[in-house]
Amino acid sequence: MLSLMAVFMGGVVVGAGNPRRAKAKAPATEVKQEANGTSLTNQTNATVTDGSASDSTLSRHNFLYAGQSKQRRMFIVKDGKVSWSYQDDLKRGEISDAVLMTDGHILVAHQYGVAEVTQDGQTVWRYDAPQGTEIHTVQPIGQDMVVFVQNGKPAKAVVMEIPQCRIVREFELPITEKGSVHGQFRNARLTSRGTLLVANMSMGCIHEFTCDGKEVDRWGGMLPWSVQELPKTGNLLITGRKGLIQEINRQGKTVWQLDTRKYGVTQPQKVVRLKDGGHIINNWYNEWSKTPMDTANAPVQAIEVDKNGEVVWQLCSWRNPDLGPSTTIQLLSDAVNRDRCFFGSYGKAPKPKLFVGPNQPIGEGKGIHPGRVAWIHSPGVAQWDGHTGLWVEDRWNSQSKANQMILEGIVQLTGEQTPKKAWNALFKHFNKTHGRGNRGYKKGEKIAIKLNLNNAITHHDTIELNSSPFVTLALVRSMVIDGGVREQDIVLCEPSRAITDSIYNKVHRLFPGVRFVDNIGGDGREKCEYYTEQIAYSAESGKMARGLAKCIVDADYLINSALLKTHSGPGVTLTSKNWYGATDINLLWRQNAHNNVSQDKRNGKPQFKVFVDWMAHKDMGQKTLLFLIDGTYGSRDVNGAPNPKWMKEPFNGDWACSLILSQDEVACDAVAMDLIISEWPEFGSLNYCDEYLREAASIPNAPSGTVYKQDGKALEKPLGLFEHWNKEHKYTKIDLKYVKQ
Repeated sequence: MLSLMAVFMGGVVVGAGNPRRAKAKAPATEVKQEANGTSLTNQTNATVTDGSASDSTLSRHNFLYAGQSKQRRMFIVKDGKVSWSYQDDLKRGEISDAVLMTDGHILVAHQYGVAEVTQDGQTVWRYDAPQGTEIHTVQPIGQDMVVFVQNGKPAKAVVMEIPQCRIVREFELPITEKGSVHGQFRNARLTSRGTLLVANMSMGCIHEFTCDGKEVDRWGGMLPWSVQELPKTGNLLITGRKGLIQEINRQGKTVWQLDTRKYGVTQPQKVVRLKDGGHIINNWYNEWSKTPMDTANAPVQAIEVDKNGEVVWQLCSWRNPDLGPSTTIQLLSDAVNRDRCFFGSYGKAPKPKLFVGPNQPIGEGKGIHPGRVAWIHSPGVAQWDGHTGLWVEDRWNSQSKANQMILEGIVQLTGEQTPKKAWNALFKHFNKTHGRGNRGYKKGEKIAIKLNLNNAITHHDTIELNSSPFVTLALVRSMVIDGGVREQDIVLCEPSRAITDSIYNKVHRLFPGVRFVDNIGGDGREKCEYYTEQIAYSAESGKMARGLAKCIVDADYLINSALLKTHSGPGVTLTSKNWYGATDINLLWRQNAHNNVSQDKRNGKPQFKVFVDWMAHKDMGQKTLLFLIDGTYGSRDVNGAPNPKWMKEPFNGDWACSLILSQDEVACDAVAMDLIISEWPEFGSLNYCDEYLREAASIPNAPSGTVYKQDGKALEKPLGLFEHWNKEHKYTKIDLKYVKQ
């Protein structure tokens, strides 16, 4: 059969599905490398709606171009000229995907196989699709692997070692029983977190898979040709077969869309989002159509639409040179660095630069058991599907599991046998170390719980991640029932934001004596008041807030209930960052100063960190009975809904379903930081995110040279124990107690 005898880009035919290393040269391929290039001009007068004033020169963008057509060709257009062209003599198939990499090589999927070619005409390797299958999309994984989708019955995602073309992993993809193999898949793309997004044309949906074949998410109700993850937001940009381009968030909500048919673009397949907010959209033409092209009024091959919806560029070159139909347009500036591409355990995930290496402990531990951290992992406590309703709804959460997590956490932390004894031990240790004698809690002593509702500026529940009402209720419940604390002695507070209805209603219904204090007041909440000039920073901090909430200052004990998530500035937002919300900042975050919060991510130059002053403050870190990090959901993003689910061990595609508790703030944040770094090492702000912990654990010899003070007096001892875990998630000094319920 012809498909078994075809020669693609110089490859040697050895039969369907049988890979062979190609010859060094490609005699069956025409390669053009022209010093001066071929000048491109529009050869037709095609019209695009609203495009009368658009640019039609080829000098606007430098790009790789390829398309599904009767001729399997690729071009590089640079400075308005064809600087490189490529054509094979396969006689069958079509180029559905082409990926230019930073080393100059190009991965190409051509329906009947996949290959890697160079710009001097060599085929590095090639793989023929087994008989009855097709390959239309491919992605690099480091230097020695690729992943592609193989249409067929069954259809598969395949991880292959190159240049040997040895398959190291494959798993089946869902398809409909009816329909052709040809119409199953055209495009798949790796994400920044090492998962694979697959556009399923036959089922009308987008899938997200781990390298183990676990489907972690699915978005339906569309006709997708291609999909890509957008940087920063993690949203998906989907090109539909009927002219609809959509940007959706991880919850499936459309945040932007464009109907290309109003521009006369009826067959878009891929789209390029530009840095200025515009888009380059290809417009494929079907050369197999029985109706011949009207050469006098040929269709455009691509258009650029600016962020205002105006057409600012048109590509229409069907003669001298003929670029052919358009499927792939990739800007040369967007060449893919294969070393940064990974698929789960295949390839190397990027690693942030850190000040401290694994198992290099600094400082000294605090607490009944110095440096002890309890990590309670309870799969099933959080079950939101990521799309339906709000994550705070009862149907998505287990109150009983949250209750048990709190109980197990304080027992593990103290080493006591019962929650009652554990709470008593916590109070006794605190009072003894604060000069109050060897006693427990007394009626009338106030305990303020600092929540983290950074994403709430009204009392209404939203989809965004804030303190869990289930964890908050579990904490209050245990304090009252097991700790013997009077309801009226408990203050739930969020001085800088609003306490949402889900928390207020859930706690108030069972414990009506508990007080609630937030930034706006009303609806049963007290409006927060502040003491001014309570924070004297150890170094110049500009206009950083210096006032503190009265409910914080007036409390006898504090509990810091933080969240497990990243932050675009300091990299992480854990217990230390949570103190910012106890100061007299504005409800609108843009009106607040953020001096000395973020680290020097590029050079790692040591600097003073305000976090350390908050940790050392007598009415903040040093008044804290218990540090708690709520990771029942956890999130890679500081704003928005919980997103995404956690892929690594021990989570395996689930929510984090974790609580982290400690009496040592430094150790508590260190464990949570390691969890975040392990899960999302590619997150851009993680470089040197451990600076504030190194500073706090190094007192009185902080690397920045800062003399950290409390009430004007220089601190003489570390604020806690800092250490990063090793590859096996083991510490040498931090006493980690991991319990899976």
